[in-house]
Amino acid sequence: MKSAAKELKTHENMLKDKLKQDSVIALKNRDSHKVEVLRYLISLIDKKALTLPPEAMNETEEILVLQKELKNKEESREMFDKAGRKDLVEGMDYEIVVVKEYLPEAISEEKLTEMVNKAIDTVGTNFGLVMKNVLVEVKGRVTGDVVSKIVKQKISERV
Repeated sequence: MKSAAKELKTHENMLKDKLKQDSVIALKNRDSHKVEVLRYLISLIDKKALTLPPEAMNETEEILVLQKELKNKEESREMFDKAGRKDLVEGMDYEIVVVKEYLPEAISEEKLTEMVNKAIDTVGTNFGLVMKNVLVEVKGRVTGDVVSKIVKQKISERV
């Protein structure tokens, strides 16, 4: 019985395990910048796990943590670029690439639009219900603000 629970937990935290494995590989390859980025991502996942009930941390939650961090890094990169700090921009570019390696492939805008139209056909033009249906379906492969923009556009076309 315990091995099944342990197997389930391992399956649910595959992303964190992959980050740990890759940090060991990067450490062996003496890629200190990558090690630093990966360890930081692992610490963010651990920190998020502490805020959730026991056993609630799963791969979807881990992906949400990485997406939030990606957004933070992209915003930082933009500010560094505006400030003319090319050295910091290059560092952020590298970190953004590393974070994107661990995120699932994003859904195309066309596919997302199809999903939104299907949700509107199913639940009507209630913004909250459409968002809920689409976000469950995309499971962290697209940020909420991207979904929101398309949902608003499609609902306004139908009203």
